[in-house]
Amino acid sequence: MSGTFYGAKVYLIHTTQHTRPFLTTVPFIARDFASWGYRVDHHAADSPYIIEVRSREDVEHMKRTDRGGSRRTKLMGIWANELVRRKRQQRGDARGGEIQMPVANGGFGSLEARVKKAGDLVQDVIDGLVASETQRMPQSTRRSKSTESSPTILTTYTRHLYAIRYTPNAPLPSWSNPDIFYADHIVLEFHHHENIRKECLVDAVRSAIGKDEGRMGRVEKCTTTGLKRVYLWIDVADTFFGDVVREEGDLEDRDPVPKYERGESPPIYDER
Repeated sequence: MSGTFYGAKVYLIHTTQHTRPFLTTVPFIARDFASWGYRVDHHAADSPYIIEVRSREDVEHMKRTDRGGSRRTKLMGIWANELVRRKRQQRGDARGGEIQMPVANGGFGSLEARVKKAGDLVQDVIDGLVASETQRMPQSTRRSKSTESSPTILTTYTRHLYAIRYTPNAPLPSWSNPDIFYADHIVLEFHHHENIRKECLVDAVRSAIGKDEGRMGRVEKCTTTGLKRVYLWIDVADTFFGDVVREEGDLEDRDPVPKYERGESPPIYDER
């Protein structure tokens, strides 16, 4: 895992399921957990504390004998199941309602709004993925196992989620919405596996981007390796300047972050 962006933080996520905190460099994953009421700490990636923690994690990984997956895989499984459960509550598919928790000391600062937008987009993709996979089940199975099937679907996809990449203020694709000038970019990469279906990923992306005009996305499959990549972009101009629409000249005068031209790229968060 590596990442460099605005101070390069590593987030420690504390869960009730495990005694040791999980580490991640992906800010929207950490922000989601913080908003759900989990304790989330943050430290500089090059701090002596994080270096020591990573060293111990590497030792534990080498000694691991269970087949329950890596700690990153376990973290993603907890995250995916939690978000789907909460999405169901929002839709009224389960008793109770979602409790919004304040994000305290998450280490996001002025980036809070844009990190949330990235997280909301990815959450909608994961939620749409479960819906698409469930829709493809036989009707009899769907009636009896619609709730129980979600963990199985999520386990399959999170186990084969090879990498998450988050690039703030990314270069825009040539086919992008001409009204979007500033966007953050997320890439989800999945290992080749027969149960990782491109058509379900396409359905999920289409469903997610249809919920907000500031979203863009597409799915590609590598013909050589079978690796499937989900490319997502989210308009973040309003997080710089508020909800007031300004003219382009005003945007250029007030832009607090660099804008990259075609062929250039900023540092990324790369979670593997």
